[in-house]
Amino acid sequence: MIDLSHGEFRALVAKAFRGAGYTWGLTEEVAYAAGYLAEAGFAAAESVVQLLKVVDGRALSVGMPNDDWLGPAGTLCPICVGTSLVDRGGCEELTIGATAQPLLIAPFLITSITTFAGGIADRSGEPGIDPTVGYAMTWDGGRCEVASTGIAVTGDLPAVPVGLTIRRGLVKVDQQTVSRRVLLTDEHFSQLQHFAHRVYAPATEASRAAGAGAGATDND
Repeated sequence: MIDLSHGEFRALVAKAFRGAGYTWGLTEEVAYAAGYLAEAGFAAAESVVQLLKVVDGRALSVGMPNDDWLGPAGTLCPICVGTSLVDRGGCEELTIGATAQPLLIAPFLITSITTFAGGIADRSGEPGIDPTVGYAMTWDGGRCEVASTGIAVTGDLPAVPVGLTIRRGLVKVDQQTVSRRVLLTDEHFSQLQHFAHRVYAPATEASRAAGAGAGATDND
């Protein structure tokens, strides 16, 4: 297992998605979502690795929801869905087309709850924010409830893209316990590094001669 701080994990996720072609803005959003899930004790590394496998090689626009909340040409990206929900100020009820790794939408629903209630997106149960009012996100075989206090999942997390329904209403989510570190399997760490390395410029003879790295001869 690889033991990372939350900051190290978020930075690695951001680089991996930049390597997969995401904009700098969206890399920050996916790092936020993955970091929140990791702090809440969910298998965030597995979620982002599986999402990278879906989006790699695709144009980013393919994962953006259209006006009907469907994918214009395939599976929706949960980060694109989540940021779109925040931009519109949340929702009362919404049906969304097939979406990969939908749990990654949950942190954006928390942002929607706390931001538009005048609070701060954390797990402390901000004064003025009713912890019993939030969102229920459902799919075939599973349910995710989201409140200002955190995230709770029942049933199975989908391994393949699924259609979703999101409704605002009464939920019951216990106060979230925050994990201190992020543990990744060697495989997940390696896969995230694989994508992250795409953002590094490859070494050339000219760069080595200019002082990058050890040069043509390594005497260490």
